[in-house]
Amino acid sequence: MQLPKYKKKKRVKLKKCQEPGCGREFWGHPIAKYCELHRDIKARQKPKKALDSLEARNMFFKHGYSEPVEVHFKCCLDGCENTFPVKMFPKQFIYPRFCLKHRNDFKRSNYVRMLKKKTGSFLPSE
Repeated sequence: MQLPKYKKKKRVKLKKCQEPGCGREFWGHPIAKYCELHRDIKARQKPKKALDSLEARNMFFKHGYSEPVEVHFKCCLDGCENTFPVKMFPKQFIYPRFCLKHRNDFKRSNYVRMLKKKTGSFLPSE
């Protein structure tokens, strides 16, 4: 029995490197994305995360307490009248701004959306 002699065809194309700012042209397989330099992941740029300011989710509260004290704060979300306890520690000045019901971003945006739907008005804090 004779088997056909099949040779796999090398598909090579002229491509551009997908690394931001590189743009070098190289010969590579159709699914290749990076040039010789950027194929190694250590040579690629790391995407920078957008950092939110601390004041967006927290409040600075300067105090002179020398021992832990529990203080009640009002939630800073517009339309929320809840108060929540915060334990103040000496030499610590960053504390949560929102009550337990509105601590994460989703719960805050959902509350504002539901409040707008319920009252039919626009809140200026958005």
